[in-house]
Amino acid sequence: MIRSVALLFTLVLLNVLFQTEGFGQKIKPLGLFLTDSIEVGKPVYFSLSVRHNPNTEIFFPDTLYDFSPFEIISKLAFSSSTDERGSLDSAVYQLISFDVERAQTLSLPVYVFHKKDCTAVFTRPDSVFLIKSNVVEQVKTAKLKPETSLLPLSSQFNFSILLGSIALIIGIVGSIYWVFGQDIYKQWQLIKLQRRHLEYVRSFNRLMRNAREKNNIKDAEKAIIVWKNYLERLENKPFATYTTREIVDNMPDEALAEALKNMDSIIYGQVISKNMAESLEVLKSGATRIYRNKRRFILDRPVA
Repeated sequence: MIRSVALLFTLVLLNVLFQTEGFGQKIKPLGLFLTDSIEVGKPVYFSLSVRHNPNTEIFFPDTLYDFSPFEIISKLAFSSSTDERGSLDSAVYQLISFDVERAQTLSLPVYVFHKKDCTAVFTRPDSVFLIKSNVVEQVKTAKLKPETSLLPLSSQFNFSILLGSIALIIGIVGSIYWVFGQDIYKQWQLIKLQRRHLEYVRSFNRLMRNAREKNNIKDAEKAIIVWKNYLERLENKPFATYTTREIVDNMPDEALAEALKNMDSIIYGQVISKNMAESLEVLKSGATRIYRNKRRFILDRPVA
């Protein structure tokens, strides 16, 4: 609405200003702002018009022209009108400015075409005045105060590092097992086998010593129980429930069979025999022999 009224006002103004111009008059372009004030970043209209001989070609600045301190938004050109006073060409430029100068001036040319060149004829400068209602003045006294106090930051658990560490550990362990897994497993079995054997030897030696030194049949009986339990774990057979005949069938050895029969007569007859210590030694040696065979079997077993 405002733009339509401004353009209508421009046309009326041009007719008034040029009503006395004639064919013989010198070309004098007229450039006027359609308002006397401007706000930063808001459009303002500038009219450019010229009356000339109908045989003279006139060109107006296009949108590529430098309108400093303004920037062009659009250009509206009117059709030429010719009468006894000559031809009237006019245009209205919609401009915008971001300059904060108090007064801003503009002068535009019209180009008169000749056979060899064009002559630029400028309008008289026209000015508009800046309204500072929408301009934020710089506060010279404002100063930035640095904030030097430290703020505590909440710690956050880095799950990506955790997952990466777990994956790395799994990869290392997997690689070690793939290369040395079977050897490690063999060594673990040997360690367990040796630990059980040492526990058996300590218990059996203590009971055998008590039975020999104190002639204690109860300790001899306990030594036999320890011996049978050790064989049961070593051979994975129920030696603890086996009779002497069943043990001899599983461990065919004449010395071992004689030692077991001697121990049966001592335990069940409750009669001390001078061969008790020797019989216990034979039983101990037989278990040790089985332990060594088991150890050799683990070492010689091929890797799967």
